[in-house]
Amino acid sequence: MEQRSITGKTNGRRQTRWDGLFVSEHAWNSINDPQPMLSADEQGAIIDMLIVACERQCTVFIQSWQDRHFHYHRCTIQKLDQEQWTITYEDAFGERRLPIGMITSIHMLD
Repeated sequence: MEQRSITGKTNGRRQTRWDGLFVSEHAWNSINDPQPMLSADEQGAIIDMLIVACERQCTVFIQSWQDRHFHYHRCTIQKLDQEQWTITYEDAFGERRLPIGMITSIHMLD
């Protein structure tokens, strides 16, 4: 934001003119905050890793994007559902489901 001082011609008073607007983070529209974009190669690599991890039943570390935040899962992939585009994984809290489109990275730990 830039501030400029202007002296008025009629009465000689000083005026302030603002050339920008600062919007705080709280006022930002969260609906328009998109998920991190992955290239087609990155998405393909994630799917390949999911398939291998499901076949091997090894422990993986998954990073996902939900509700404008990254979430982390250390788990074992039990099932890969290609029709519903989800995975079923098991962690310390039991079995859960996660949409594949929310996964931003995966690493095999074993």
